[in-house]
Amino acid sequence: MKSKPAELSSGLVAVKGAAVPSADMPVRGAPAPAPPAAAPAAARVTALPKAAAPRPPARQTAPEPEVKEPNLTPLNFRIPASFRREFRTYAATHDLKLNELLRLCFEAYRKQQRD
Repeated sequence: MKSKPAELSSGLVAVKGAAVPSADMPVRGAPAPAPPAAAPAAARVTALPKAAAPRPPARQTAPEPEVKEPNLTPLNFRIPASFRREFRTYAATHDLKLNELLRLCFEAYRKQQRD
């Protein structure tokens, strides 16, 4: 038994540029609707204030790079997955971009080699 496809009515077909928001959708910039009426005092449960969580110590960040290169080109090479993970983790914990960390590493290597 083969079923017939449902016929499309004109109300179901979308017309580009004719979309309108639903009637119950809030409008941006409009005041929020009033909350529902408060429950009687006996039925209300008050929440206890949460204790302030201790803040983690501030991370020391590397100095900002002095030179911003406007013309960046890709540098592609393969590295072991373990090194990639360690490199990315180090960069993230020190708030560095990957290219900034690579540049700093190269500069340190050149200083060490006295180049």
